[in-house]
Amino acid sequence: MYFVLLIMFFLQATLIDLIKISHSSPDLGALFVIFIAIFFGWEAALEAGFVFGLLKDIYSVDIFGINTFTLAVTGLAAGLLGLKLFRESRMTQVFIVFIFTLFYFLAHYLISSALSGIMYIRAPEYLFYSFIPASLYTALISVFVFPFLINRFGLKENTEYL
Repeated sequence: MYFVLLIMFFLQATLIDLIKISHSSPDLGALFVIFIAIFFGWEAALEAGFVFGLLKDIYSVDIFGINTFTLAVTGLAAGLLGLKLFRESRMTQVFIVFIFTLFYFLAHYLISSALSGIMYIRAPEYLFYSFIPASLYTALISVFVFPFLINRFGLKENTEYL
């Protein structure tokens, strides 16, 4: 799991801007953590979220610990909900990725704003011009990334439901 996590982090940190549309780019950290949550459960997703978030915190100039906390909580929440959903459905996977990526962005924004006391952009503007497009973009690429990860982790896909 850690090798794939490091590859996803490297891609996020270096190459993801090459596929940016307008001002939105997919978040591979959230995508990977949500994948782990859906297919491996909340414990593994909490761990993956913590590690990926820690790497993001070390690499970024953001308030230290926000990415670690928000990605870990996103993994925990997605993992707990993922137990109750039909994870073999591609539509369900895309929906889960969209909802929990949006959750991650909102949590990050709210915590960052609360800790810094500064709101550069109002929440509705941020929601419609940043969060929703980036969440949709992340959900869209999950259609292509999830089969690769499923194959990489040796999971079986039930193609009857995809």
